[in-house]
Formats: sequence, structure tokens, C-alpha cells
Amino acid sequence: MKRLIILGTGGNCLDIYDAALAVNRQAGKTVYDCLGLLDDNRALHGEEISGLRVLGGLADAAKFPDAVFVNGIGSPTSFWRKADILAGTGLPLERFETVVHPQASVSSLAKLGRGVAVLPGASIAAGAEVGHHVIILQGAIISHHCRIGDYGCIASGACLSGNVDIAPFCYLGANVSIRNGIKIGTRALVGIGSVVVKDVLENTVVAGNPAKYLRHTIT
Repeated sequence: MKRLIILGTGGNCLDIYDAALAVNRQAGKTVYDCLGLLDDNRALHGEEISGLRVLGGLADAAKFPDAVFVNGIGSPTSFWRKADILAGTGLPLERFETVVHPQASVSSLAKLGRGVAVLPGASIAAGAEVGHHVIILQGAIISHHCRIGDYGCIASGACLSGNVDIAPFCYLGANVSIRNGIKIGTRALVGIGSVVVKDVLENTVVAGNPAKYLRHTIT
């Protein structure tokens, strides 16, 4: 049994909690003992959210030396800061757990890093490589030999064709479609419903069908 703490209090965090509970149900035993949440919003400390207590801030991770952690923090406005946010815990990489919902499909020939969360209906195909601290939301499709860099977020319904290369710190919005062989640069954001048919430069926001440059991301 692993004592699990989830970082953050938003919707993605609760979906990760749900995934952990689903793992327990499938196993018929307690694989994850979900202790609670950590969030730097002091107004939430001591509160209960969907049955999980907010145990303190990120720096309080040190108070739980026998726990493992998974991160649910990373919105379209903060995705590029995920490494800095996680640094607030002071935790080494090996303290982070990868949580895969039983209703996700992950090829035995794919590779997942540490601190990854894969939610129900997501599909990760053979030869795909997913870096550390990546969240793959409901129904996302990661096709064969795709590469997802560290700290990325692949939102619900996104579809990556084969051999797509996503650099670290990227955010792909819901229902994005990406043509095979495309490269997405570091800290890029691809807007909801976009169709990406050419490479996306680092530090940029693109959107539309076909996706076009809108502005630079905040750095």
C-alpha cells in the first residue's frame, strides 16, 4: 500500500484522486491510501474537498516522509511554471508516483516517466514516450512513437498522430488534433480545438484550423 498525497485542489487533482480510487477498486484492495491534498492557498488549509483534507502548503510535503506524491497543478495560465511550483515541495523525483486509471489504455511498449497521471479513456500507443510530471486527461490519444516532454498537459480529447514531438512545458487544449511528425516547441500553448499542420515555435500560443500564431506565452 502506498500513502498518496495529491498536489493542488483543482478539478484535475480530484480526477487523479478518482483514478487512485479506481485502481483500488480494480485491485480489490487498497493500493493507494489517499491522505489528502497540498495547496499554497492558505484559505483552504484544513478544509475538506470531495472527501480529501487540505493538509497544508507544498512545503509541508516534508512532513510526510513515507508518502508518495502526484501533481495536479498546471492550468493554461500556469503550465509553464510547473517545475518552479513543484520545486516548492523540496521533493526528489523518486518521491513522485505515476497514477494510471484502469480505464486508460497504455501499451506495454510505451514508456511513462515519474509523476505522470493518465485519466480514463486516454490511449497511449506503442513506442510513445511520456516524460516526468505529465498529465494526460480524459480521452486523449497519444499515437505511436510520440514524445511528450516533461511537465506537459494533454487536455481531454486531444489527438496526436504518430511521431509527434512535444517539447517540455507545453499545454495542448481540449480536442486539439496534430498531424503526424509535427514538433511543438518548449512552453507552447495550443488552443482548444486547434488543428496543427505545421511545427509550432517555442514560447508561442497558436489556435484555429489550421492553427496560427496568436502571441507569445508568458515567460
